[in-house]
Amino acid sequence: MRRNLLSLVASVLLVASFSTAPAAAIEASPEDLRLQATDTLQGILDGLAEGDYGKYTEHFSKSLKAEVDRDTFLQIQGNMQRKLGKFKSQEYLGFYARGGNVIALFKARFTKEKDDVLISLVLEQAKRNPKVAGIWFDAPSLQK
Repeated sequence: MRRNLLSLVASVLLVASFSTAPAAAIEASPEDLRLQATDTLQGILDGLAEGDYGKYTEHFSKSLKAEVDRDTFLQIQGNMQRKLGKFKSQEYLGFYARGGNVIALFKARFTKEKDDVLISLVLEQAKRNPKVAGIWFDAPSLQK
C-alpha cells in the first residue's frame, strides 16, 4: 500500500510538473541553476529529516502544495526513513530542460540504501527563482 502511495505521489508530481506553459528560454546560468537546485533540494531533505512540513514545501509551486498535504508528507517521510534511512550526501549531476521546466539531477546516499539514489528535482518555468513542480527519488528499496 505504501509503495503504491509513493508511486502515486511520484506520478502525480510528474504529471503536475509537465503540465505547464510551453518551453521558455532558461534565464539562469548553469552555475546559478546548480546553486538554486542544490539549496532547494537541501531544504526539502532537511524538512524530511526534521518532520517539518513547512520547510519541506517552502519552495513548492501552488499546484504541488495542493497535491502534498501534511498527511501525505508524513507518509512519504515515514516511508523514506524506513527504506532509505538518514540522508548522508548528495552530488549534483546536471540538468536538462523540458516543457519550460528544468530538471536537476542529483546522486544521493542514504544510510539504509547500499546503492545510489537518483533524485530528480523539477523546477518550473526555468526562471531565476523557480518553484518546485515535482520531485522524485529513484531507489531499489523504494520499489519494494
